[in-house]
Amino acid sequence: MRILLISEQDGDHSLVERLLHSITDIPSELVSCPTDPRALAERDLGRYHLVLWGMVSDVQIAARLLIEFNRQQITLPLMVLTDKVANSSNRQQTSLNDFDVMSRDSLSVPLMRSALMHFGARRQASGSMPARVPDPLTGLSNRQHLREQLATVLADKAEAACVALLLIDVDQFKKVNVSYGQGAGDALIQLIAERIQSCLAPTQRLARIGGNEFAVVFQNTVGSIDAEATLRTDAILQAMNKPFPLARHAVKMHVSLGLAIKDAGIMTVDNLFAHADMAMRVAKLDKGNTCKLYTRDMTDSAQHELKLESEIRRSLRKEDFVLHFQPRIDICRDRIIGVEALVRWQHPVRGLLPPGEFIRVAEESGLIVPMGYWIIHAACKYLNELSSKGYDHIQIAVNVAFKQFQDSNFVRTVANIIRKHNIEPGRLEFELTETTMMVEGSAVDQSLRQLSELGIAISLDDFGTGYSSFAHIQRLPISALKIDRSFVSGVQKNLDDATIVKAMINLAHSLNMEVIAEGAETVEQVDFLREHECDQVQGYYFSRPISYDDFLVLLAMERERGFESVLAAAK
Repeated sequence: MRILLISEQDGDHSLVERLLHSITDIPSELVSCPTDPRALAERDLGRYHLVLWGMVSDVQIAARLLIEFNRQQITLPLMVLTDKVANSSNRQQTSLNDFDVMSRDSLSVPLMRSALMHFGARRQASGSMPARVPDPLTGLSNRQHLREQLATVLADKAEAACVALLLIDVDQFKKVNVSYGQGAGDALIQLIAERIQSCLAPTQRLARIGGNEFAVVFQNTVGSIDAEATLRTDAILQAMNKPFPLARHAVKMHVSLGLAIKDAGIMTVDNLFAHADMAMRVAKLDKGNTCKLYTRDMTDSAQHELKLESEIRRSLRKEDFVLHFQPRIDICRDRIIGVEALVRWQHPVRGLLPPGEFIRVAEESGLIVPMGYWIIHAACKYLNELSSKGYDHIQIAVNVAFKQFQDSNFVRTVANIIRKHNIEPGRLEFELTETTMMVEGSAVDQSLRQLSELGIAISLDDFGTGYSSFAHIQRLPISALKIDRSFVSGVQKNLDDATIVKAMINLAHSLNMEVIAEGAETVEQVDFLREHECDQVQGYYFSRPISYDDFLVLLAMERERGFESVLAAAK
């Protein structure tokens, strides 16, 4: 029996593993899954026969885990481990439909054997594997059904000669639910399923394998499987280029496609899915209606990223990361009033690395969360050091990744850091992007209000490149908007960019927000921003990102010889 354990209590795995090891007459395999809905979503629940549910203290996370069970359309027996069972019998078990409850204190080898026999009998009565139903929203096959069909095809040497798997991910789908509601999102999924199906031959299998993910299996086509799969993927991309009628709007959606074609060697379902998934992830980097065919180089790249992830994890423990600072200038008073803190990696072998070398891997692996906490800690330490040197007017801004807002302990942890360092209100600023604010929706809104109550200033980064509206922004405790460098760079050459920047400044001021322009590199750009009353500017015209010690030198120059000395140093 394959058993999946979901628990945040460390002792549950060792307890159950010890009992199962002693039950030699019922072969079993125990696998633990973190109490994280995203981790559960990556598991194929159809592979398991029983779920052991341990301690999940966060009610919202527990609900999301149960939603994930429902999303995969897998009916599994579930046994709950608890400290006590009220009114339990001598068997210490209480049946509640498919839910069995056992107390940890009463668990023993005989009782666990009886439980396995009980669930085994239930499984035999309902079939050899957990019950599966089609996807209720689209009527398509679900993930497990598709995997079984694919396994059957691969097991047949004659049929397995020409097989390909296409994975389809609908990009930025969560924005639809946030903007138009869950009902509109469901309607869109149905429209997308119909449009994909219209591009396929009757014998080609389409399945919905996730909330916004689909898969297609190609096999036994006449002629080249490569040509047939390419023909169909091209048709899908063309079909997806047309807007979808949704909630009285024409909504344009993008998809990322990953195609894996079975080679001459032995290929399992897991291999084929892994290859298609790698190709799809590469396609997502192109951001918009792209298909990528799996190549061996993608596996090599994935292995490189795994190695990089391990190095990042080790360097976080050793604190090999450092902060560099790019000054922010009050151009009305010609004065340094703050900095944006930018992380760098002091790699033990490769030297000082910029964020582009590691941030994406940190985000995808979840390591951006502990890295983010380290950055906040370091920024607070530097704030105190600056105060001790008489620079208590300097503010430090740090970038906050969207995954940090997904951490249920985010606000609490930040509050503890601020209290530990005794940071004055307004000295620490968090920058977040429009994408973070829109995709994470109400969860971010609530966190921003709580962070503002802690005395943290909030700025909206890369403004003008996302989907936020002023109506939404004015409801949030945002104190500053940062105009993206793509607009600033064109204010002297492009009339549209100049008009947009002026409008952003005026509208932000009407909402009592400051405006920070980033990416200023020329005196003409700075003069334009000063003329139109932009509050702060950062960019290479004033300074590149520099080390803390070099930043202290700039502050000392400004104090002793005035701001003109800072400009002279930058040149």
